[in-house]
Amino acid sequence: MVEKETYPWSGTFGDLGSDDQHSVTRLVFEGGAIEGTTEQILVRLGRTRKLALLRVKATDRIVGVAALKVPADAYRWNKFAAACVPIAGFETAPELGYVVVAKDMRGRRLSGELVEMISKEIRDPSFATTDSSTMMKNLQRSGFVRAGQEWQGQKGALSLWTFTPR
Repeated sequence: MVEKETYPWSGTFGDLGSDDQHSVTRLVFEGGAIEGTTEQILVRLGRTRKLALLRVKATDRIVGVAALKVPADAYRWNKFAAACVPIAGFETAPELGYVVVAKDMRGRRLSGELVEMISKEIRDPSFATTDSSTMMKNLQRSGFVRAGQEWQGQKGALSLWTFTPR
């Protein structure tokens, strides 16, 4: 059996030390998960409910991140409206996002592990949006259900995925 080279961590952004907070911020920035400066991303990460990280065992380097975000009401309403899906039951839903794997670690199915880690932490109805076929597969494997229709995003056709914990 081949030993995994990464290990998982989950907690809040505030649980991390300053160096780790900056490492996560750089990873999200470099991965293009959201637009903004590193300072803006640092603030947004500070508002997340939960983070899942993957670290390399040998070096402790953070190579993957996913977050359970607290989006603004207008943002949430806009995503459900764009997908032509009623928002009932999801009016205060958190969003799974900021899923990024370091470039040199891609192709190892780490994003699926990150989505699964966050999904296990979800206690309330939640949602995600994506234009990535890989993310769509990850979301489906983790119990998210595709809802409504696609709409045009900045990079491609976006889809809405919802999750209702059992």
